[in-house]
Parts: sequence; C-alpha cells; structure tokens
Amino acid sequence: MANRIRSIVSKNKRRYQEDGFDLDLTYIYPNIIAMGFPAESIEGVYRNNINQVARFLDQRHKDHYRVYNLCTERSYDPVKFHKRVVCYPFEDHNPPPLELIKPFCEDLDDWLRKDKENIAAIHCKAGKGRTGVMICAYLLHRNLFSDYQKALLHYGQTRTRDHKGVTIPSQRRFVWYYGYLIERRLQYKPVTLLLTGIEFIKIPMYNGGTCSPMFEVYQLKVKVYSSKVYEDLKKGQEKVFMGVETSVPLCGDIKVVFYNKPRMKGKEKMFQFWFNTFFVNVDGSYSDKPQANGTTSYCAGEMAQYDNSRFLYMTLLKEDLDKANKDKSHKLFSPNFQAKLHFKTPDPEFPRNGSSLSSSLTVPSHVTSSAGPGHTRSPTFESISTSLKDSSHALPSSNMGQTRSLSELTLKDPPINSRAAHLHSHKSSQKSTGSDTGSPAGSSEGLADTLSENEQDENLSDTDTDDEWDGLETTLV
Repeated sequence: MANRIRSIVSKNKRRYQEDGFDLDLTYIYPNIIAMGFPAESIEGVYRNNINQVARFLDQRHKDHYRVYNLCTERSYDPVKFHKRVVCYPFEDHNPPPLELIKPFCEDLDDWLRKDKENIAAIHCKAGKGRTGVMICAYLLHRNLFSDYQKALLHYGQTRTRDHKGVTIPSQRRFVWYYGYLIERRLQYKPVTLLLTGIEFIKIPMYNGGTCSPMFEVYQLKVKVYSSKVYEDLKKGQEKVFMGVETSVPLCGDIKVVFYNKPRMKGKEKMFQFWFNTFFVNVDGSYSDKPQANGTTSYCAGEMAQYDNSRFLYMTLLKEDLDKANKDKSHKLFSPNFQAKLHFKTPDPEFPRNGSSLSSSLTVPSHVTSSAGPGHTRSPTFESISTSLKDSSHALPSSNMGQTRSLSELTLKDPPINSRAAHLHSHKSSQKSTGSDTGSPAGSSEGLADTLSENEQDENLSDTDTDDEWDGLETTLV
C-alpha cells in the first residue's frame, strides 16, 4: 500500500526499484543522482523514507556520497547521512538566485573530482524542478552540453517517463542564463536598468474578453513597485502600454507578477516571471539565436563593448510566462500574447557594476536556524553570503571561509578539450532507461572522472502543471 501511494505521489518520475528498494530516485549520470525529499514520520510514507535512502546510499556508495539539499521549506537530521549534507536553498517553483548557481557547480565539481568513486545525491521537494535546474547548470558548467535546451532534454528524458523535467519557464530561463555566461565566457556583474513600462500585445481574456491588469515588481523579496489598475480595456484591443510614473531602477534577479483586478472584486493572479537585468537584450528578446542578418544579439551586461544604447526591451511570449504557459486551450491568453518590458539605461552613464542597487543573496533566517549544526552550507556557498551592512537584503554573517563580494564571483573559462560523458550501465541499474507575500548507478566512471581533464500550496502530487494528472501512469518502470 505504501509503495502504491509513493508511486502516485512521484507520478511520472522514474523510480529506482532494485534489490528491495523502491525510491523516487534516478541516476542522471553514474555519479549524479536526482531524488525526492528524504522524509521522516508520516511524510516518509508517501515520499522517500529517509532511513531507506540512507540505507541505499550506504549500501551502494559507502563513504563516497554527499547530499545536496535545495529546499528552503524543510530540512532533516544530517546525522542520517553521516553529516555529509550541504544546503543551497531556494524557493519552490522559482529559479535560484543567479549568483547561487556557480558556487553550487564549483562545490559539486570539487566533490566529484576528489575521488572517482564519489557521487552526489541532489534533491529538492519533488526532486524534479529545482533539482533539474541545478543539475542542468552543472552539465553546462562541465561542458557536457553546449546547448541549454539539450541539457534540459537530457535531464527530462532520464528523470521522467514523459520527458517533462524542468517545466517552469523562469527556471528554464535561468539555465539559459548560466549557459550564456559560459558560452560567451562572460564575467557576471549586476547591471542596473530603469523600467519605464510594460506592454501587452493581445489582451488577456478574463473579464468577458478583456481584463483589468495591474502588476507588482520585486527585487529579491522586496516589492519595489506596484502599478495602478488599468481599467476600461476594450474587447479585441490589440495592445496596451502600462507606463511607470517614475522610472523604477532594477538590478539583478527580478520578479514581476501580473494580476487581474476588476472593479469591486479581489485581484486574481494571471502570471508571473523572473528575469535578470544583465540579460536584457538590446534587440528586445532573450533568445541567443542568430538574427535575420546573421548577427547574434547581445545583452545589457555586454553593452559597454558595443555601444551606449539608451533604450532596451525584453519580449516574453506566452510560453515564457509562468502559469500563462499552462493555458494550452488559449482560453485566457491568445497564442500570440506577448509581454514586452521597456527599459532605459540610467543617467549620466550606464553602471556596469550595479553600484546603484545591491543584489545580495537573501536566505531567510528560518532556513539558517532550521539547518541545524550538522548541515553545512559549504565554504563555496558561504563565499557568496557576504553581509552588506547597508543592505536590508543581507545574509546572516558566517564564519565558514572568507567572504567576498557577490560581483567578484566570475566564471572560469570552460575546458577547451572537455568531452561528453556517457551513461554507463550498472549491474543494479534501473529497469527503465512559493507563496506571494504581497507588500546508471555505482559506476566508477563518473562524470568528473570522465571529464577530469512557491508560489503554490503544498500538495501530495508535487505537480508543476495542472494537466500532469491526466493519463497518470502507475506502471512500474
């Protein structure tokens, strides 16, 4: 009965079902495991039971495993895993802070390179979205894939039966961001832009064919702007521009949430999206594909190399917007719906280092306290947790390693001669290949050895999309 419940909760994810184990756990590579949260008590009945996970790791990878916990919302006793647990937390259904990705990749790479037998078990709650973002970033970091979409496809195929691995557009966007930095060998520095307005092309159809939109803008967890309600939009109206009264300075990771708020009614969330100001493209898109004239677009973070453009744009299609992308029947959003953000560069000159705004990483205090003495944030993670004394977004101070400014963390040049690692068989391998606030196993030929040169309420399904329950399979893999 318990196994039946776990299969329903894990849904279309591939499970490890060998030698008496039945775990929501998949080998993405011989030395990289994606798994669901190792739970205790009642939760351990329908998720991975922490004792079974520990037994599995001790039996198959004794003294050679490390667990990476990506959850902000929960923790466990690290003693279960001999205190080999490190935390890189970020919120469910959201992308990670951009400046968290590289330290994670370096930490993971350092661990895997220490011993060819070492493996990493990476998890969030469901072991799918957040876990996939960080694993795909590492695959790009090690030059296993040069195309972020191929990295995401590989993860989706190995982790799930329906190839739906990382499905939230904003999470996929941040994988692309990291791949962009690696491909162009760019040094990331926070960039400040001024938001002047947001334009809808095609009007969402909430109120009898129209809507009454308003939006809120967050930098990290701080609301920096709330718009008025734009009423009296006409049915069939092609576009509307929602201007900002006074240009809003934005820097780093930004979240925008749109609501529909008719007169005399409460507001209803329409969609949201995350972006980073460094990657706002001069040509108005966030695509890295060559343009019609054969040139490749460039982003705000590269602008100083090219020109001093005063106006920039970012266009997001329906498929790029969290929640709106689920409207497959086009009931609420036209298939041609777009949200276009308008920016200008600050006066008197464009600040390359984001000096006008801080973009320090925030980890809620409850996460720090709940991690417990056995949890480690690793020296690599701690190096980005500098407390900026004048910033309300600062992390608690840490005595683990020397801290550095976030903007000092830069990407190393990827290895020129790195080659792709391939999945290896194992004698016991698998049978089958945050809420709004409002104000192949056991192989020694692992990846590093081969390369050694929410917004949503808690629910049992851990679903990212409303339609994932359709055609639910419970067949064992």
